[in-house]
Amino acid sequence: MSNEAPSLFSAYMELQSEYEGLKLWQTKHLEREVLYQNEIAWLTENLLKARRQRFAAMKERWESEEQVILFNEAEVEAGKPDPQGDAESSDSDSEVAVAGFKRKRGKRTPLPTALPREIVVIELPENERFTQDGQPLKVIGKEVSEKLFFEPAKLKVLEYHRCRYGVDSGDPIKTAPPVPSIIPKGIVTPSLLADIVTNKYADGLPLYRQEEIWERTGIHLSRGSMGRWIVQAALACIPVWNVLEGWLLDESYVSCDETHTQVLKEKGRKAETKSWMWVRGTPNRKQPIALFDYDPHRSGEVAKKLFADYRGFLQADAYGAYNCLEKQEGVIRLGCNMHGRRGFSDADKGAKEGRGLAAVALKYYQRLYDIEEKAKELGLTAPERKLLRDVEQFPIWEEMKAWADKTITRVPKKSLIGKALGYWTSQYDLLRGYLVDGRLEMDNGFAERTIRKFAIGRNNWMFSDTPEGAHASALFYSFVVTAKLNGVNPYQAIRTIFERIPTASTVEDYEALAKLLLSPTAST
Repeated sequence: MSNEAPSLFSAYMELQSEYEGLKLWQTKHLEREVLYQNEIAWLTENLLKARRQRFAAMKERWESEEQVILFNEAEVEAGKPDPQGDAESSDSDSEVAVAGFKRKRGKRTPLPTALPREIVVIELPENERFTQDGQPLKVIGKEVSEKLFFEPAKLKVLEYHRCRYGVDSGDPIKTAPPVPSIIPKGIVTPSLLADIVTNKYADGLPLYRQEEIWERTGIHLSRGSMGRWIVQAALACIPVWNVLEGWLLDESYVSCDETHTQVLKEKGRKAETKSWMWVRGTPNRKQPIALFDYDPHRSGEVAKKLFADYRGFLQADAYGAYNCLEKQEGVIRLGCNMHGRRGFSDADKGAKEGRGLAAVALKYYQRLYDIEEKAKELGLTAPERKLLRDVEQFPIWEEMKAWADKTITRVPKKSLIGKALGYWTSQYDLLRGYLVDGRLEMDNGFAERTIRKFAIGRNNWMFSDTPEGAHASALFYSFVVTAKLNGVNPYQAIRTIFERIPTASTVEDYEALAKLLLSPTAST
């Protein structure tokens, strides 16, 4: 028995060692299985997301209100309810058959009374002005309808005859000075130049298309000439832009965003290299301002330059270029909840929509935005809105933070929900920063909506040829978008600026021109 004990112990130890090896093998394989499952889940999420984005993009290409496919626009628009109506009389309703049913049209908006009117009287032929029994008919009333007549733009040439003065026997001594002009040596007038600028920056009409349109009128205006005029005019208008920037930086709440653009002839850079258009805006200013800036770079140095003299709340997304401003005295960073929510929305699309963890986060956000909507409907003042947020939104943020801290430890970091939670928890303080002041917004929607106007135009003209052209585009986008935000006709405001800026010389002069972009009555 004593001889058998060592052999039994040795066999026991071998089995124990083998058992431990099997346990280790099982653990490793279980870990690998979990890893594979996570990888499969991540790939599945991204595949579903990519599919939805692909088909959503196809749908958007057909349904976008801003960029309806050209050849199909008439068919698309014809099937929509017509707010103007096509009734013969503005005082009556009519019906129209659409896709097998009748749709009642509303009353048509009357045409502006300020428009010139030409009365066209329609009478019966003389031989039809009798009843069936031969009694003569006379006019006892009229049915009045309105139709809008269009006449192509009227062009005329202004000949400037500058009188020369002298004595009878000598050469001219004096000549009347030329009329001050924003383009002194060109044929362009403020009215024509304002039309070119508005067409390009308000309506997204590239210069080559404008050239074609002018050719149809018998006038040759080359895109090269128009481009040079735009750059010259922009240089002359810089003082007006500077006034707007001063007013913007005086505000206590500013938002910012940036988007890529392309400049073909940027010194030291390849033509295909991305450059950037930055936008700064005033979300809650009574007369909002939107300023565009061109820069070949997207670094923190650009952000420092744009906000060098700023003190107040700055709202932007989580892009790292803005991080340097957190150290700048007087600047308080705010996050964007559109971006905070977007990650959860993507994760929800990569899972069974409305059933996963992302859906929980989206429900929190829905509650928060519902409260914001309630504040707007009630017309609350800034102090009242802050009080409402303190009472109703603050607890939601605390609840959501507790849920996020618990959930983030249970999901793979690489998954869509993991990335969304990682972004949200890292930006938590910035995302809820708006709670400190009732004037602040939950997200950076103002800047994002503003810069989208540039992005739409970019889809038409594709790129800028030179940095000078990009800077000119930034200036005129600033003028056009600011005018639109304030209900100002951009053509009329820019035309007046072009007319008056050659004689402007003082700060007061330039401030008066800047005000043209902020108020429809500024020019009256």
